[in-house]
Amino acid sequence: MNHPHRARGLGLAGVLVLGLAAAAGAATTINVPNQYAYGANVGWLDARGDVAHGASVGQYYCTGYVWSANCGWIGLGNGPTNGWRYVNESTNDWGVNHDCAGYLWGYAYGANVGWITFEQSWGRPRVDLLTGNLSGYAWGANVGWISLTNAQAFVETDAFATGPDSDSDGIPDAWELSHTGNLHVFRGGTNDWDRDGSTDTEEYGADTDPNDDNEQLRITSFTNGPQPFLQWTTRPTRLYRVEHTNQMPIGVSGNWGGAGGYLYGPYAGSPAELLLPGIPNSTYVYRVKAVLPLSPIP
Repeated sequence: MNHPHRARGLGLAGVLVLGLAAAAGAATTINVPNQYAYGANVGWLDARGDVAHGASVGQYYCTGYVWSANCGWIGLGNGPTNGWRYVNESTNDWGVNHDCAGYLWGYAYGANVGWITFEQSWGRPRVDLLTGNLSGYAWGANVGWISLTNAQAFVETDAFATGPDSDSDGIPDAWELSHTGNLHVFRGGTNDWDRDGSTDTEEYGADTDPNDDNEQLRITSFTNGPQPFLQWTTRPTRLYRVEHTNQMPIGVSGNWGGAGGYLYGPYAGSPAELLLPGIPNSTYVYRVKAVLPLSPIP
């Protein structure tokens, strides 16, 4: 969906691109050979496990198991009972959450070692949205600190599992449930629940609020000149690609340039500001695409 904004004769548009990662419940998302964490008291831990049941890092929560020769299997959770976030207040609803912006928190469990805590005050475990590299520490009273990255090795995820899409509308259940508590409100690319000009699918792609008609991906400011200035709305859970074209009609034959595989973000605040390379004696149209972290570059 294009949101036009014009300044000094240039047409601007904020748009988005979807790229879905592996689904929850599939094989591990952990990279080869970057699969090893380390604990001084327990040695090496293999986050890929037996591959089919290895660790899976999701947009909202983690699942699967980590294997340790000295500790046995350590579970990250089997999926939250509410469909999008572990509450960690009962024996049938525990696990490690992901806030979509890279931060991990919650509890893992091993029958031989008990509870292992992921928290943001001391260990600060997180995932880099650009590289997929994990960093920080997890803590267990019976195992001490477990490092997710060190001088010899680190854990890396190739993707963020999106989880199930039970109603087959192109939007993961977790995102729908986090906004409405059910799967009956949003209907993918055929529906615009808040009537702001972006479909429900596009709102998911940009991680904007589908219940707020004032929140959408859009360019908010543009200044032309020797070094053009561009400003657009952002979310800390998404990356962005800036493209331009001087083809008329706009983008004829898909002729957009300037992407080069380069991604901006993630941004802690909104809007983002960017000074663009000067393009003298040309009238260009710019657009911004929201990109799901670790999605393939088109």
